[in-house]
Amino acid sequence: MSKGAARGRSRRGGLRREAGGLSEPEPLLGREMELGKLVALLAGAGPAVVTITGARGRGKTALLQRALKGSESLHFQGAPLTEGDLLADLEELARAQLGEAPVPRRPGVLPTGITKAGWLSLLMGLRDRVEDSGKPFTLALDGMETLLSSHRRLVQELSDLVQGVRTHGIPLRLVLCARAKGTLEPLTGTRGTLGPADLELELPPLPYRVAGWGHGARDPRDAFLRWAILGDHPAHLRPGGPRQDLGEMVVRRVLKPQGDLHDEPLRRLEATFQRPARYASVLRALAAGPLDWSGILARASGVESGSQLAPYLGKLEEEGLVRVDLPLDAAPGSRSRRYALSDPFLGFWFSSVLPHRSLIASEGAPAVWRDRIRPALGRHLQGWMEEAARRWLADHAEAAFGVPAREVGALWGSEADFPVAGRLSNGQVCYGLVDWEMRFEELPREMNRRMAETRYGIGRQARAALFFLAGEGSEELRRTLAREPLARVVDLAQLMGSG
Repeated sequence: MSKGAARGRSRRGGLRREAGGLSEPEPLLGREMELGKLVALLAGAGPAVVTITGARGRGKTALLQRALKGSESLHFQGAPLTEGDLLADLEELARAQLGEAPVPRRPGVLPTGITKAGWLSLLMGLRDRVEDSGKPFTLALDGMETLLSSHRRLVQELSDLVQGVRTHGIPLRLVLCARAKGTLEPLTGTRGTLGPADLELELPPLPYRVAGWGHGARDPRDAFLRWAILGDHPAHLRPGGPRQDLGEMVVRRVLKPQGDLHDEPLRRLEATFQRPARYASVLRALAAGPLDWSGILARASGVESGSQLAPYLGKLEEEGLVRVDLPLDAAPGSRSRRYALSDPFLGFWFSSVLPHRSLIASEGAPAVWRDRIRPALGRHLQGWMEEAARRWLADHAEAAFGVPAREVGALWGSEADFPVAGRLSNGQVCYGLVDWEMRFEELPREMNRRMAETRYGIGRQARAALFFLAGEGSEELRRTLAREPLARVVDLAQLMGSG
């Protein structure tokens, strides 16, 4: 690729002006709270530093672009280029949006020996330009991983910039975007050169309800299936488009080689890691469900010891692909931890799509979905319904019980296992069993057995049994609910809410 072509791909964003200041931003699915906070800060006066972090594809750039709409701003998206190419791209973007590449007007602002325009010259020139105009301006640097890697002096140069704008009250706002929060530690961490950020936004996965309905679901069951299969990455959503049957959508977008999600997990790994094969092996092992350290070592190919596994898990966690869970009853410092995938689409792709990709050429994508993938989805859907149940208790307990949840998670280990457990703010303890396969006859007896064996919540008078079901319950379950006033069924309509 030529330098010109590379630069053309790395330039986006720009300067936006609108009479009367910032306009009201358009809705941003699942990010309304973060968008509101960012727009409110940018609408204020004076200098500010903002950080936006989140895994690849969680919508950092989309959030930033929406927030900058109607404001005076320069939004630079870094690419994996050399220091000189990045500077050339930034200068070209500044000329296109501002009419010229800013240069400092104050003599002696640059260190002795610097005779040509560089990063520091451009940053100080932008500072002087904003000070002269007196109007708020936002400089957004997107992709700080590549910028800091290519230009190691950027930390000190941004420090000089921020020190100047804070000292003189210059209304220049600096927004820094990175995938991992640790990337920005040298800048805004405990010992960061910029000091604490005025606003820190860390983008989690989209709320599961938002993602399920955002995929174009027709009803609550369809919403759950779409979330459990297509995931909660904002980049996977196609809101506003024509509604499609779930199977048709999976065939078109995931199974067919020309589909946008056909190789998306592998592309993500190749763009993030130097040795993607071993990371893929770890993700494939976790696609079957949460595992402890020894479970991953037993399943992951090419990883032979804990010392080998540790950096892979650490990097996967840092990139937001894997999370670490502790049981609710774990003691401080407990090693009873499990690792799980953060996105249901990764679980679906590695467990159901990857093993069948070679069959698509001979059998066809519709047949592979109909005959091989769809009939075997029960285990995958059971596991992600358990995750949805935990999120329901964490996010929607107040609507169901009148009080919010204080802690939510799962129980496992030497005592009875519960895929869902938690404590509400009024002290009530909840235990949940989840049944996607609809084996309802066993649930009441199984719930009583496990509640009798666990020590979590023992001694509490208010102990509620929750049954998360994919369909209607059995007669025995209805009798149990009649006898136990705190027990309740949470069906898919309650789990997913209304679209």
